[in-house]
Amino acid sequence: MLISRLRRIAAPRHAGAAVLAAAVAVAGCATVPTSGAVQQVGAAGQTGVSQEQDYSQPIPVGPGPGWGPTQIVSGFLAASASFAHDHQVAREYLAAPALQNWQPGWAVTVVSKAPTTSPLPIIPKPFASQSQQYARVKVTGLPVATLTGTGQYQVFSGSARESYIFSLTKINDQWRIDELPTSQLLLTQADFQRVYQPRNLYFLAQSDQILVPDPVFVPQQATNTELATGLVTALLQDPRRGWLSGAAATAFPPNSSLIGQVSVNGPNATVDLGAKAATADQQQLTRMAAQLVWTLASGHSAIQSVELQLGGRPLQIMGSQYQLPQAYHSWVPMQPAGSGLYFIGSDGTVQALTGVGQPGPGQSGRLSAVPGAAGAAGVPPLGSIAVSADQRWVAGITAGGGAVYIGGLSPGATLRQWQPPSGSCTSVSWDDQDDLWIACGGGVWMLPPGGGSAAVVSLPDLLSGDQLTDFQVALDGVRVVMIVRGASGTQVQLAAISRSGQSASVGQPVTIGAGIADPQALSWYGTDDVIVLAGGTPGAQLDEVPLNGGQPITITTTGDPVSVTATSTAGSAANLAVGVSGGKIMVSTNLGAFQPTRATGQAPVYPG
Repeated sequence: MLISRLRRIAAPRHAGAAVLAAAVAVAGCATVPTSGAVQQVGAAGQTGVSQEQDYSQPIPVGPGPGWGPTQIVSGFLAASASFAHDHQVAREYLAAPALQNWQPGWAVTVVSKAPTTSPLPIIPKPFASQSQQYARVKVTGLPVATLTGTGQYQVFSGSARESYIFSLTKINDQWRIDELPTSQLLLTQADFQRVYQPRNLYFLAQSDQILVPDPVFVPQQATNTELATGLVTALLQDPRRGWLSGAAATAFPPNSSLIGQVSVNGPNATVDLGAKAATADQQQLTRMAAQLVWTLASGHSAIQSVELQLGGRPLQIMGSQYQLPQAYHSWVPMQPAGSGLYFIGSDGTVQALTGVGQPGPGQSGRLSAVPGAAGAAGVPPLGSIAVSADQRWVAGITAGGGAVYIGGLSPGATLRQWQPPSGSCTSVSWDDQDDLWIACGGGVWMLPPGGGSAAVVSLPDLLSGDQLTDFQVALDGVRVVMIVRGASGTQVQLAAISRSGQSASVGQPVTIGAGIADPQALSWYGTDDVIVLAGGTPGAQLDEVPLNGGQPITITTTGDPVSVTATSTAGSAANLAVGVSGGKIMVSTNLGAFQPTRATGQAPVYPG
C-alpha cells in the first residue's frame, strides 16, 4: 500500500464498454497527437489468421521530423497509452539509457485532464560534449491517483499540482528523451479510462475452498494472450502486501513464475509454471487451478477453460486436464438465487414476500409470516433485521438498539436475547458460515451459529474515536464494508477480516465511493459492488459503488427511501428493495423502475 493520503478505487461493474480506446493521430509534423477513430491492433490484424481475441487499442504516432522538445514529450505521453508490443511506439521517443531503463509494467500516475508542458533552462551535464544539445521540459498536472504494479488503484486526496521533469538530447538532429522523471506511466484520466479495464484477481481465504476477489485494473492490451499473461503474473504476487494482508493467501509456492506467456488457443488458456510450482501436492494444485480459472475466465473474458502445466507437462487435476469455472463454482460464495424478501410487518412480526419481480400478476408478491417465534405474536419490537444466506436464521435489533434477538426460521424455533456491554446496536450481518456480526457502540462482536459466547472483533487504530454505524460482512466472511463517521466526515470503507480460532480482527480500511455525501446505510450487491443509501429524508438517494472505488452510479428511486437491500447473483436477476416513508416496500429488477408490492412494513432484507 502507498502512504496514508492515498485511497483505493476501481471502475464500475458496468464500465466494460468504456474501456475501448480512442486512436491518436497527427495532423502534420508541427503538432502533437490528438484523438481519432478506434482501430484494432493484434495478431489478427497482422497475419489475418488468429485464435486470439483482439482488443481495440489507441493507434499511437511516432515522433515527427523537426519536432521540438515540448512536442516530443507530449507525443511520448500520448503514445504511452498504447500497450501494443510493449509500448513499441512510445519507445521511439526515447534515447539510451532511458530506452533501457523504462519498464513501466502496469504502474501509472494518473493526472486530471491534459497536463501542461513548458521548457526549462538547460543545465549542462557533467562530462557532456560541448557540441551535444540538451533540453528540459516540465510537465505539470494534478495527480488524482496511482496504479500499483499489480493493479491496485489508489486515489490521491490532495489538491496540489505536481511537476515532472523530462531531459532530452538531440540525436541525428532529432530530439529524444534521455531521462524520465518516473519509471511509471503518466496518463491523463481520460486515457486511463480508455485503456484500462476492471478485473478480479482471486486469492484464497484462510478457510479451505473459499476464493476472495481482489478488484484490480489491467491494461487493455492488444490480445488476450498479453492480458492473460499480465493477470497470471499479478496473481503470482503475495496478497499480504495489500489490503487483504493477513486475510487471504495464494496457493502458489513462493517465487513461482511463468514459463513464457500464457498460451491462448481459442477458449482455452495454458499456463506453464516453472520448477518452484513442482513442489505442490495435489490439494495445492487444485487450489492453484481454482485461482487461475476464476481470474482468467470471469469478467470480460473469452477464456472458458484453463490447462495448468509444469515445465510443459500437462497436469491432471480432479481427473481432468482442462479446468472449468463450474468445477469451482462453490468456491465463491454468492447470494442465493430466487430467494424471498424479508421485512418487519406492520404488526411487528417478521414476514416473507415471495414472487416479487416476476412478470404479470405476480409482481406484487405473496405474503406469509416466517415460522418460529420471529413470525408469531409477541415478538419483541424490532427496528431492523438480517436473514442468513441459507435462510435458517434471523437476527433483529430492537427499535432502540438496546438488544439483539436471534432465532431459527423453523417451526417452534425460539428467540434468544443478546445485549451489548455498552452502547446501542446499529447493524447485524450474517456470513456464509452463519456467523453473526453485530455493530454496537462503536465496536463489533461476532456470534457463532446457534449460540455460544460473543467474541470482540479487533478494529484498526485508524478507527479509534470514530463511530462505526454499519458493518456488513460479505458471504465469504473475509471482506467487510462499513460506514464510519469521524472528524473528517462520513465515509464508506472496505476492509478485510482475519481470523485466528474464535477471534477476528479487521485490517486497515480503504475508502470507496468517494464523493457520496452523508452515507446512511449499505447493502452488498453481488460480489463486486455495494448499494449505498445516502442523504436524509426527503432527498435520499441510492448509489451503486464498485468495491475498489470508481465513480458511484446514481440509481433513480421512487418516494423517499429510508432503508435498502440488494441481491445479485450469477444466473439470476439483480434485485433492489427499499423501504420508503409511510411503510411501503418497493422493488426493482435489473435496475429497472421501482414497483410497489403488497407488503406493508419496514426494513426489507434479502438473505445474505
